[in-house]
Amino acid sequence: MKNIFAVIFLICFVTNLFSQSSNNIVKVKGVSLDNMDLSVNPAEDFYKFANGNWIKNNPVPPEYSRWGAFSEITKSNESLLISILEEAMISNSPLGTNKQKLGDLYFTAMDTVKIENLKFTPLLPLFEKINSVKNNDDLIKIIGYLHQMGIGNSFGFFASQDARNSSNVIPMFYQGGLTLPDKDYYLSTDKRSEEIRKKYIDHISKMLILTGVDDEIALTDANKIFNFEKMLAEKYMSRVTQRNPDSTYHKMNLSEFKSLSPSVNWDVYFNETGLNENSFSNGTNVGQPRFYAFLNDLFNSNLTEDWKLYLKWKVLNSFAEFLSSEFVNENFNFFSAFLSGIKEQEPRWKKSLGVINRSLGEALGELYVAKAFSPESKSKILNMVDNIKDALRESLNKLDWMEDKTKEQALRKLSTFKVKIGYPDVWRDYSAMNINRNSLVDNIIESRKFNFRRMMNKIGKPVDLYEWGMNPQTVNAYYSATKNEIVFPAGILQPPFFDANADDAVNYGGIGGVIGHEIGHGFDDAGRKFDADGNLNDWWTPEDNKRYNKLADKVVDHYSSIIVIDSSAVNGELTLGENLADIGGMSLAYYALEKSLKNKKPELIDGFTPQQRFFISWATIWRNTITDDGLRLQLKTDSHSPGVVRGVAPLLHFKPFYEAFNIPDNAPIALPVENRVKIW
Repeated sequence: MKNIFAVIFLICFVTNLFSQSSNNIVKVKGVSLDNMDLSVNPAEDFYKFANGNWIKNNPVPPEYSRWGAFSEITKSNESLLISILEEAMISNSPLGTNKQKLGDLYFTAMDTVKIENLKFTPLLPLFEKINSVKNNDDLIKIIGYLHQMGIGNSFGFFASQDARNSSNVIPMFYQGGLTLPDKDYYLSTDKRSEEIRKKYIDHISKMLILTGVDDEIALTDANKIFNFEKMLAEKYMSRVTQRNPDSTYHKMNLSEFKSLSPSVNWDVYFNETGLNENSFSNGTNVGQPRFYAFLNDLFNSNLTEDWKLYLKWKVLNSFAEFLSSEFVNENFNFFSAFLSGIKEQEPRWKKSLGVINRSLGEALGELYVAKAFSPESKSKILNMVDNIKDALRESLNKLDWMEDKTKEQALRKLSTFKVKIGYPDVWRDYSAMNINRNSLVDNIIESRKFNFRRMMNKIGKPVDLYEWGMNPQTVNAYYSATKNEIVFPAGILQPPFFDANADDAVNYGGIGGVIGHEIGHGFDDAGRKFDADGNLNDWWTPEDNKRYNKLADKVVDHYSSIIVIDSSAVNGELTLGENLADIGGMSLAYYALEKSLKNKKPELIDGFTPQQRFFISWATIWRNTITDDGLRLQLKTDSHSPGVVRGVAPLLHFKPFYEAFNIPDNAPIALPVENRVKIW
């Protein structure tokens, strides 16, 4: 019966597409028929219909765990970025200039002869410092010293905007110290977690042996290190709980913070890292107070030798990718091959590019946008943003489930949205970072120290509204709740997301969906708790809260029912914010497209209507192939649903999707009408 339905549907569908004269079919750039599988019934598997041939022709490359539209653009950017770095490396630029720093850092990252000769010796001074720890004061001092070098351990410290007073930057203390990607890998009793624990202990042991530790001692030490991290994991707040900003907001003054861990001499840590009483004039936020109460127990546990083993491991793990090949290979074998299913390491030049992006990202980005980004693109994207904001404004005014009081605040928040496109108006100043050609590890340490100092300098200062959280060459976008801003780097403004020569339907289904997604984050289950000024402040009426949560619960139930691999489903709670942003953002982009098409004669392109091309474009940007282990890891740790889910699941809540492809409510792909949500 299912096959009969599929044949009848496909005949009707094709007849509808090609019934008009071929003279009316216009060819422009955008959706490629070569990537689609037109033999697939879109009412049965829309993802394969839109991406089937692309999936067949794009197995995961051996040096990746996943491959998709994001990675395709990233790869296309790489040749330009590498040419910039190679030119900088031979340019003999004046000392202190960004170009000199880019060239020298790239040189040390590519200098495999020196890296192989040094082995792990650049870490010996850090090991010696850790070995000299005698008491708790020494211990908290070395923890602070390592934090300055970007070596995460035992707890997390950073500076950020106060969620309830976003005009202030305050110290933040969070849980931290794990090496495995999630607490459950330390605690869960499922077969995969048990296998990961065994392999992880073996990995630690192998890494210690490479530093000269005896085999038997290395295995004993590896077990001690694992057990130390397991104690931390037992006190960790779950990823789902952390998604609620109220759960991680515990504002307190300095004395209240110190009282959580009275056995820790915090003044020693503050002196080491550059904090003082003035740093706490606006208080501090402790994400997980319970974790800091446990930290007090750890300092009272007489585990000084275990602390040393653990801290040396965190140093070794933090720098493993920058050491000689035996360390790099073992690090790859566990974290990339075993955990993510990656078959081969990236070539040296690609690893080196990653070093630059993390250390001097905006310096490289400034040179990148000068060659790869046009003012015309920025103008077109700004126009699309305005249209999608207008669509949300109109939708809010029409909502029948939201009270006027909540609508008023929602509209106010929308009116204060800030938009950043392409690249920063003010570039980051790297003058205080000293880069030379001595050694890669030394340069990495200098870069990390620079970033730590830069972060510390923000405390007590006005918020830098010009700062970006991503490099211009990054293929991604983001929403900041405390700044109430959406940011679209130049890197993502390329096909299949955006093509200046494509029709509106393709661009609204691509980058328009991304724009709508980021705007939607301002009103997802977490973002909606922040007001127009970027403050964590509940502006929803109690009844609207209930109505919104009822809609959100339906989304959780839908996504939690989607089996992706083995018997593993999407974690509907962990991915709720991203799923809400997808559903709402896609619909807003569609409304904006419909408005742009008003009073225009609809054109068939490759036999598809603008509405159909919109939905095909949406599915196209989420095309993805992924290793089985990579998919299992994503389901466990990522707040985003897998691409195969994102490409279709949001559409199933949206009536115009069914109408565009004549999909009846009883079609195999259809979501029951009573389970669909319409948020905007």
